[in-house]
Amino acid sequence: MFKAAQLEKTCWMLQDMSRPLELRLNPGANPKDKFSRALGRVVEQLVRAAPDKLTVVEVAPAGRPRLDVENVCYRAVPFGPELEPFLELLVALSWGGAPPAGERLAPAALRIMIAPTCPNCPGVVAACGRVAAAQPQVRLEVVDVQYFADLAGGVKSVPTVIIDGTRTLVGMLSERDLLDALAERSRGDYVVKTLASMIETGRFGDAVPVLVSPPGQAALAAMLASSTMQERIGLMLAAEEALEINAHCLDGAVPYVLPLLKGSDASVRGDAADLLGKIGAPVARTALEALLSDPHPDVCEIAADSLQMLRKPS
Repeated sequence: MFKAAQLEKTCWMLQDMSRPLELRLNPGANPKDKFSRALGRVVEQLVRAAPDKLTVVEVAPAGRPRLDVENVCYRAVPFGPELEPFLELLVALSWGGAPPAGERLAPAALRIMIAPTCPNCPGVVAACGRVAAAQPQVRLEVVDVQYFADLAGGVKSVPTVIIDGTRTLVGMLSERDLLDALAERSRGDYVVKTLASMIETGRFGDAVPVLVSPPGQAALAAMLASSTMQERIGLMLAAEEALEINAHCLDGAVPYVLPLLKGSDASVRGDAADLLGKIGAPVARTALEALLSDPHPDVCEIAADSLQMLRKPS
């Protein structure tokens, strides 16, 4: 599979490894499929290029094919443009290393969605690899969405990095960008940024667990107040998905949404009234009745419709 130049480069780069690494290969439930065979051939070539640096252990075939090394899982074939970032990763993992002072991160999971034909993916994979190599508590998963389309969710662009299954970053990212995004998890506005990123990338279903959490319900109102019309449409779609699962799951958001009915933006007042109707909590009745005299006729109409949707007090 490797051409002479690729094999030479592989041998040359892997000479810099400081200790041997174990490649754990799971050929998946169907070891004869195209992806599994390609992954196996690449692993074979890597071990042949550096037999004193790499060993391969085949685990019992199960689930989807994957290649694991240290804290990194590859559901992609590191070949072609993706070969060099993988070789850099192996070298970095062999050296380990400590993060700069003050930049040790809390445990995290990074999933990067890539495609073999994407010109920007190798650079982002390399950046993610440097973060994972320096921060062993960060778990990295590289996914070829052309093969594992079911893992893409609502993601339609590559490269896309998903942090902890929620925060979604699309496009070119440097190591610094990733470190900053991971460090932001301790900030108060992180849930708003997370929810906004999921809505913007069409991950409505995946956003539901965030949306129904107490921080997510506060973030829902914050986004409703400051987002664009397109973002509010996406937010409503996510809210509707959540309410289909549990009709009471957004009741906790009502106290955060009610103040928006008194805002200066008629479109926000209308969207807030619409959302309160969908939530259906009876506690919103008085505020919605006050909106029947709103100076904007569309808002009055939405408020009237929402009043009809409220549940009866229990």
